[in-house]
Amino acid sequence: MKKILLHIVFFSLLAVNSVLAASKSHSDSHSDDKDIKTEHLVEATLLFDEIYDIDISEGHFRVSVEILMAWEGETEKFLNKFGDTIIHGSKMEEFMEEIWYPEFFISNAENPRVTHYKTLDVIGKKYELFERFEADLSIDGDMKGYPFGTLDLFMDVAAYSGNVSKMIFKPVEVSIGHHDAHHRVIKGNWVETKKFLEEEKRTSLNHGGKEKFSYLISHVNVAHNPSTAIGKILFPLFTIIIISLIVNYINITYIERLRSQITLLLIIPALKFALEKDIPTTSYVNFTDGLFILASALVFSGVLITAYANNVRGTNNTVKIKKVERLGKIIVPTLAGIFLIILIFSTIIN
Repeated sequence: MKKILLHIVFFSLLAVNSVLAASKSHSDSHSDDKDIKTEHLVEATLLFDEIYDIDISEGHFRVSVEILMAWEGETEKFLNKFGDTIIHGSKMEEFMEEIWYPEFFISNAENPRVTHYKTLDVIGKKYELFERFEADLSIDGDMKGYPFGTLDLFMDVAAYSGNVSKMIFKPVEVSIGHHDAHHRVIKGNWVETKKFLEEEKRTSLNHGGKEKFSYLISHVNVAHNPSTAIGKILFPLFTIIIISLIVNYINITYIERLRSQITLLLIIPALKFALEKDIPTTSYVNFTDGLFILASALVFSGVLITAYANNVRGTNNTVKIKKVERLGKIIVPTLAGIFLIILIFSTIIN
Protein backbone atom coordinates (compact mmCIF):
# COMPACT_ATOMS: atom_id res chain seq x y z
CA MET A 1 0.00 0.00 0.00
CA LYS A 2 2.85 2.39 0.91
CA LYS A 3 4.57 1.62 -2.39
CA ILE A 4 1.40 2.46 -4.32
CA LEU A 5 1.04 5.75 -2.46
CA LEU A 6 4.71 6.60 -3.10
CA HIS A 7 4.25 5.92 -6.82
CA ILE A 8 1.14 8.12 -6.91
CA VAL A 9 2.96 10.97 -5.17
CA PHE A 10 6.01 10.56 -7.42
CA PHE A 11 4.02 10.70 -10.66
CA SER A 12 1.93 13.61 -9.35
CA LEU A 13 5.10 15.57 -8.65
CA LEU A 14 6.39 14.78 -12.13
CA ALA A 15 3.14 16.00 -13.70
CA VAL A 16 3.13 19.23 -11.70
CA ASN A 17 6.79 19.84 -12.52
CA SER A 18 6.19 19.36 -16.26
CA VAL A 19 3.23 21.76 -16.21
CA LEU A 20 5.28 24.39 -14.36
CA ALA A 21 8.17 23.95 -16.80
CA ALA A 22 5.86 24.34 -19.79
CA SER A 23 4.26 27.47 -18.37
CA LYS A 24 7.69 28.88 -17.55
CA SER A 25 8.97 28.30 -21.07
CA HIS A 26 5.80 29.87 -22.48
CA SER A 27 6.19 32.94 -20.29
CA ASP A 28 9.90 33.17 -21.10
CA SER A 29 9.12 33.20 -24.80
CA HIS A 30 7.04 36.34 -24.29
CA SER A 31 9.20 37.89 -21.59
CA ASP A 32 11.09 40.02 -24.12
CA ASP A 33 7.91 41.83 -25.16
CA LYS A 34 6.64 42.21 -21.61
CA ASP A 35 9.93 43.54 -20.27
CA ILE A 36 10.13 46.28 -22.89
CA LYS A 37 9.14 49.63 -21.39
CA THR A 38 8.12 52.12 -24.00
CA GLU A 39 7.57 55.82 -23.64
CA HIS A 40 4.64 55.99 -26.04
CA LEU A 41 2.12 53.21 -26.62
CA VAL A 42 0.46 54.16 -29.91
CA GLU A 43 -3.00 52.69 -30.45
CA ALA A 44 -3.46 52.11 -34.18
CA THR A 45 -6.64 51.55 -36.18
CA LEU A 46 -6.65 50.88 -39.93
CA LEU A 47 -9.47 51.14 -42.45
CA PHE A 48 -9.15 50.19 -46.12
CA ASP A 49 -11.30 52.43 -48.33
CA GLU A 50 -10.23 50.63 -51.51
CA ILE A 51 -8.13 47.61 -52.45
CA TYR A 52 -7.68 47.42 -56.19
CA ASP A 53 -5.41 46.48 -59.12
CA ILE A 54 -4.58 43.13 -57.51
CA ASP A 55 -2.00 41.64 -59.86
CA ILE A 56 -0.72 38.29 -58.66
CA SER A 57 1.36 37.72 -61.77
CA GLU A 58 3.49 40.80 -60.98
CA GLY A 59 3.02 40.54 -57.20
CA HIS A 60 1.53 43.92 -56.29
CA PHE A 61 -1.71 45.75 -55.50
CA ARG A 62 -2.90 49.26 -54.62
CA VAL A 63 -4.71 50.56 -51.57
CA SER A 64 -6.43 53.66 -50.25
CA VAL A 65 -6.10 53.58 -46.46
CA GLU A 66 -7.12 55.54 -43.38
CA ILE A 67 -4.98 55.25 -40.25
CA LEU A 68 -5.78 56.62 -36.80
CA MET A 69 -3.00 56.74 -34.19
CA ALA A 70 -3.71 57.70 -30.57
CA TRP A 71 -1.21 58.20 -27.75
CA GLU A 72 -1.01 59.92 -24.40
CA GLY A 73 0.85 63.22 -24.22
CA GLU A 74 0.82 66.75 -22.89
CA THR A 75 -2.56 67.63 -24.34
CA GLU A 76 -2.81 70.88 -22.35
CA LYS A 77 -0.69 72.62 -24.99
CA PHE A 78 -3.19 71.71 -27.69
CA LEU A 79 -6.30 72.53 -25.63
CA ASN A 80 -4.97 75.89 -24.51
CA LYS A 81 -4.11 76.86 -28.08
CA PHE A 82 -6.93 75.33 -30.16
CA GLY A 83 -9.57 74.17 -27.73
CA ASP A 84 -11.95 71.46 -28.91
CA THR A 85 -11.13 71.74 -32.60
CA ILE A 86 -9.48 69.58 -35.22
CA ILE A 87 -6.45 71.14 -36.86
CA HIS A 88 -4.81 70.45 -40.21
CA GLY A 89 -2.54 72.01 -42.78
CA SER A 90 0.03 74.61 -41.70
CA LYS A 91 -1.46 74.96 -38.19
CA MET A 92 -0.99 71.26 -37.58
CA GLU A 93 2.53 71.20 -39.04
CA GLU A 94 3.65 74.13 -36.88
CA PHE A 95 2.16 72.64 -33.73
CA MET A 96 3.60 69.17 -34.37
CA GLU A 97 7.10 70.68 -34.33
CA GLU A 98 6.53 71.35 -30.62
CA ILE A 99 5.46 67.82 -29.63
CA TRP A 100 6.45 64.22 -30.21
CA TYR A 101 4.29 62.26 -32.65
CA PRO A 102 4.58 58.85 -34.38
CA GLU A 103 6.10 58.78 -37.84
CA PHE A 104 6.07 55.77 -40.15
CA PHE A 105 6.73 54.49 -43.64
CA ILE A 106 5.23 51.53 -45.54
CA SER A 107 8.05 49.00 -45.76
CA ASN A 108 6.49 46.89 -48.54
CA ALA A 109 5.52 49.91 -50.67
CA GLU A 110 6.99 50.11 -54.15
CA ASN A 111 6.95 53.93 -53.96
CA PRO A 112 6.52 56.47 -51.14
CA ARG A 113 2.90 56.73 -50.04
CA VAL A 114 0.80 59.62 -51.33
CA THR A 115 -0.88 61.43 -48.42
CA HIS A 116 -4.28 62.95 -49.14
CA TYR A 117 -4.66 64.80 -45.84
CA LYS A 118 -3.82 64.72 -42.14
CA THR A 119 -5.65 65.98 -39.05
CA LEU A 120 -4.75 66.27 -35.36
CA ASP A 121 -7.17 66.26 -32.47
CA VAL A 122 -7.31 65.63 -28.73
CA ILE A 123 -9.78 63.17 -27.23
CA GLY A 124 -9.59 63.00 -23.44
CA LYS A 125 -5.90 62.86 -22.57
CA LYS A 126 -4.80 61.44 -25.91
CA TYR A 127 -3.66 62.93 -29.17
CA GLU A 128 -5.29 61.46 -32.26
CA LEU A 129 -3.43 61.75 -35.55
CA PHE A 130 -5.47 60.82 -38.61
CA GLU A 131 -4.11 60.28 -42.11
CA ARG A 132 -5.54 59.09 -45.37
CA PHE A 133 -3.10 57.90 -48.02
CA GLU A 134 -2.61 55.76 -51.12
CA ALA A 135 0.18 53.25 -51.69
CA ASP A 136 1.40 50.70 -54.23
CA LEU A 137 2.25 47.56 -52.27
CA SER A 138 4.24 44.46 -53.17
CA ILE A 139 3.09 41.01 -52.07
CA ASP A 140 4.08 37.36 -52.33
CA GLY A 141 1.80 35.84 -54.97
CA ASP A 142 1.82 32.57 -53.05
CA MET A 143 -1.24 30.52 -54.04
CA LYS A 144 -0.15 26.92 -54.47
CA GLY A 145 -3.69 25.74 -55.17
CA TYR A 146 -4.57 28.63 -57.52
CA PRO A 147 -7.38 29.37 -58.38
CA PHE A 148 -8.21 27.88 -54.99
CA GLY A 149 -6.66 29.03 -51.73
CA THR A 150 -6.17 32.49 -50.25
CA LEU A 151 -3.88 35.42 -51.02
CA ASP A 152 -2.48 37.52 -48.17
CA LEU A 153 -2.70 41.23 -49.01
CA PHE A 154 -0.46 42.52 -46.22
CA MET A 155 0.78 46.01 -45.43
CA ASP A 156 3.77 46.70 -43.16
CA VAL A 157 3.61 50.02 -41.33
CA ALA A 158 7.09 50.63 -39.90
CA ALA A 159 7.73 53.20 -37.17
CA TYR A 160 10.90 55.28 -37.48
CA SER A 161 10.37 58.14 -35.00
CA GLY A 162 11.91 56.01 -32.26
CA ASN A 163 12.84 52.45 -31.40
CA VAL A 164 10.68 50.22 -29.19
CA SER A 165 11.84 52.03 -26.06
CA LYS A 166 10.38 55.22 -27.56
CA MET A 167 7.20 53.88 -29.18
CA ILE A 168 5.30 50.66 -29.82
CA PHE A 169 2.22 50.18 -31.94
CA LYS A 170 -0.79 48.69 -30.18
CA PRO A 171 -3.10 47.07 -32.79
CA VAL A 172 -6.74 47.98 -32.23
CA GLU A 173 -8.75 47.08 -35.33
CA VAL A 174 -8.60 46.71 -39.10
CA SER A 175 -11.75 47.34 -41.15
CA ILE A 176 -12.77 46.93 -44.77
CA GLY A 177 -14.71 50.04 -45.78
CA HIS A 178 -17.05 52.25 -43.76
CA HIS A 179 -20.27 50.67 -42.58
CA ASP A 180 -22.33 53.27 -44.46
CA ALA A 181 -20.30 53.13 -47.69
CA HIS A 182 -22.22 51.76 -50.66
CA HIS A 183 -19.38 50.64 -52.89
CA ARG A 184 -17.27 47.52 -53.17
CA VAL A 185 -13.96 47.97 -51.37
CA ILE A 186 -12.07 44.98 -52.81
CA LYS A 187 -12.12 45.38 -56.58
CA GLY A 188 -11.95 42.58 -59.10
CA ASN A 189 -12.91 38.94 -58.77
CA TRP A 190 -11.86 38.65 -55.14
CA VAL A 191 -13.73 38.17 -51.87
CA GLU A 192 -12.44 38.71 -48.34
CA THR A 193 -12.03 35.59 -46.19
CA LYS A 194 -10.15 36.91 -43.15
CA LYS A 195 -8.56 40.07 -41.77
CA PHE A 196 -6.43 40.82 -38.71
CA LEU A 197 -3.91 43.28 -37.32
CA GLU A 198 -0.69 42.45 -35.47
CA GLU A 199 2.46 44.09 -34.14
CA GLU A 200 6.02 42.87 -34.55
CA LYS A 201 9.39 44.14 -33.41
CA ARG A 202 12.06 44.01 -36.09
CA THR A 203 15.65 45.10 -36.31
CA SER A 204 16.71 47.80 -38.75
CA LEU A 205 19.95 49.22 -40.13
CA ASN A 206 18.76 52.47 -38.61
CA HIS A 207 20.63 53.31 -35.39
CA GLY A 208 23.46 50.93 -36.21
CA GLY A 209 21.27 47.89 -36.86
CA LYS A 210 21.12 46.76 -33.22
CA GLU A 211 17.84 48.26 -32.08
CA LYS A 212 14.30 47.05 -32.74
CA PHE A 213 11.48 49.11 -34.18
CA SER A 214 7.75 48.53 -33.98
CA TYR A 215 5.88 47.31 -37.07
CA LEU A 216 2.11 47.37 -37.49
CA ILE A 217 1.13 44.63 -39.94
CA SER A 218 -2.33 44.31 -41.45
CA HIS A 219 -3.47 41.14 -43.19
CA VAL A 220 -6.44 40.98 -45.56
CA ASN A 221 -6.80 37.46 -46.90
CA VAL A 222 -8.76 37.20 -50.13
CA ALA A 223 -9.84 34.33 -52.35
CA HIS A 224 -11.01 34.15 -55.94
CA ASN A 225 -14.72 34.39 -56.49
CA PRO A 226 -15.83 30.71 -56.97
CA SER A 227 -17.77 31.49 -60.16
CA THR A 228 -14.67 33.17 -61.62
CA ALA A 229 -12.40 30.28 -60.69
CA ILE A 230 -14.73 27.77 -62.31
CA GLY A 231 -15.94 29.74 -65.34
CA LYS A 232 -12.72 31.50 -66.32
CA ILE A 233 -10.04 28.91 -65.52
CA LEU A 234 -11.25 25.42 -64.64
CA PHE A 235 -14.08 25.01 -67.17
CA PRO A 236 -11.94 25.83 -70.29
CA LEU A 237 -9.04 23.62 -69.15
CA PHE A 238 -11.17 20.63 -68.20
CA THR A 239 -13.15 21.03 -71.43
CA ILE A 240 -9.91 20.73 -73.43
CA ILE A 241 -8.84 17.67 -71.41
CA ILE A 242 -12.21 15.92 -71.75
CA ILE A 243 -12.54 16.62 -75.50
CA SER A 244 -9.00 15.36 -76.09
CA LEU A 245 -9.95 12.06 -74.38
CA ILE A 246 -13.43 11.69 -75.93
CA VAL A 247 -12.09 12.13 -79.48
CA ASN A 248 -10.47 8.70 -79.19
CA TYR A 249 -13.84 7.04 -78.54
CA ILE A 250 -15.85 8.75 -81.28
CA ASN A 251 -16.40 6.85 -84.52
CA ILE A 252 -14.54 9.26 -86.83
CA THR A 253 -11.52 8.89 -89.10
CA TYR A 254 -7.97 9.32 -87.84
CA ILE A 255 -7.57 12.45 -89.98
CA GLU A 256 -10.58 14.04 -88.24
CA ARG A 257 -9.18 13.03 -84.85
CA LEU A 258 -5.83 14.56 -85.79
CA ARG A 259 -7.46 17.83 -86.82
CA SER A 260 -9.35 17.98 -83.53
CA GLN A 261 -6.22 17.38 -81.45
CA ILE A 262 -4.23 19.98 -83.41
CA THR A 263 -7.04 22.52 -82.90
CA LEU A 264 -6.96 21.87 -79.15
CA LEU A 265 -3.17 22.17 -79.18
CA LEU A 266 -3.49 25.67 -80.67
CA ILE A 267 -6.17 26.72 -78.18
CA ILE A 268 -4.01 25.97 -75.10
CA PRO A 269 -1.35 28.71 -75.62
CA ALA A 270 -4.09 31.20 -76.52
CA LEU A 271 -5.88 30.43 -73.24
CA LYS A 272 -2.59 30.67 -71.36
CA PHE A 273 -1.96 34.10 -72.87
CA ALA A 274 -5.49 35.28 -72.02
CA LEU A 275 -5.05 34.27 -68.35
CA GLU A 276 -1.48 35.56 -68.06
CA LYS A 277 -2.33 38.40 -65.67
CA ASP A 278 -4.52 36.17 -63.52
CA ILE A 279 -1.96 33.43 -62.87
CA PRO A 280 0.69 34.01 -60.17
CA THR A 281 4.33 33.83 -61.23
CA THR A 282 5.93 31.37 -58.82
CA SER A 283 9.02 29.18 -58.60
CA TYR A 284 6.81 26.12 -58.13
CA VAL A 285 3.95 24.51 -60.07
CA ASN A 286 0.55 25.59 -58.78
CA PHE A 287 -2.74 23.82 -59.57
CA THR A 288 -3.49 25.89 -62.68
CA ASP A 289 0.05 25.42 -64.02
CA GLY A 290 -0.37 21.68 -63.48
CA LEU A 291 -3.63 21.67 -65.42
CA PHE A 292 -1.97 23.46 -68.33
CA ILE A 293 0.87 20.92 -68.28
CA LEU A 294 -1.63 18.05 -68.17
CA ALA A 295 -3.74 19.49 -71.00
CA SER A 296 -0.68 20.19 -73.17
CA ALA A 297 0.83 16.74 -72.59
CA LEU A 298 -2.49 15.01 -73.18
CA VAL A 299 -3.27 16.84 -76.42
CA PHE A 300 0.30 16.54 -77.73
CA SER A 301 0.33 12.79 -77.03
CA GLY A 302 -3.05 12.60 -78.79
CA VAL A 303 -1.54 14.23 -81.87
CA LEU A 304 1.39 11.79 -81.91
CA ILE A 305 -0.74 8.69 -81.27
CA THR A 306 -3.35 9.66 -83.87
CA ALA A 307 -0.71 10.44 -86.49
CA TYR A 308 1.03 7.12 -85.80
CA ALA A 309 -2.29 5.23 -85.89
CA ASN A 310 -3.11 6.78 -89.26
CA ASN A 311 0.20 5.49 -90.67
CA VAL A 312 -0.29 2.02 -89.16
CA ARG A 313 -3.80 1.81 -90.66
CA GLY A 314 -2.23 1.93 -94.13
CA THR A 315 -0.28 -1.26 -93.40
CA ASN A 316 -3.44 -3.21 -92.42
CA ASN A 317 -1.57 -4.51 -89.36
CA THR A 318 -4.51 -5.17 -87.01
CA VAL A 319 -2.28 -6.11 -84.07
CA LYS A 320 -0.45 -2.77 -84.15
CA ILE A 321 -3.72 -0.89 -84.66
CA LYS A 322 -5.21 -2.53 -81.54
CA LYS A 323 -2.10 -1.65 -79.51
CA VAL A 324 -2.26 1.97 -80.62
CA GLU A 325 -6.01 2.12 -79.86
CA ARG A 326 -5.34 0.64 -76.41
CA LEU A 327 -2.65 3.25 -75.82
CA GLY A 328 -4.98 6.13 -76.68
CA LYS A 329 -8.13 4.78 -74.99
CA ILE A 330 -6.77 3.16 -71.80
CA ILE A 331 -3.14 3.91 -70.96
CA VAL A 332 -3.10 7.67 -71.67
CA PRO A 333 -6.39 8.41 -69.81
CA THR A 334 -5.18 6.31 -66.87
CA LEU A 335 -1.89 8.20 -66.67
CA ALA A 336 -3.78 11.50 -66.96
CA GLY A 337 -6.06 10.50 -64.07
CA ILE A 338 -3.08 9.54 -61.89
CA PHE A 339 -1.34 12.85 -62.66
CA LEU A 340 -4.53 14.79 -61.83
CA ILE A 341 -4.90 13.02 -58.45
CA ILE A 342 -1.24 13.69 -57.59
CA LEU A 343 -1.68 17.34 -58.63
CA ILE A 344 -4.76 17.81 -56.43
CA PHE A 345 -3.10 16.26 -53.38
CA SER A 346 0.18 18.15 -53.82
CA THR A 347 -1.33 21.61 -54.41
CA ILE A 348 -4.85 21.85 -52.95
CA ILE A 349 -5.20 19.21 -50.23
CA ASN A 350 -1.61 19.22 -48.95
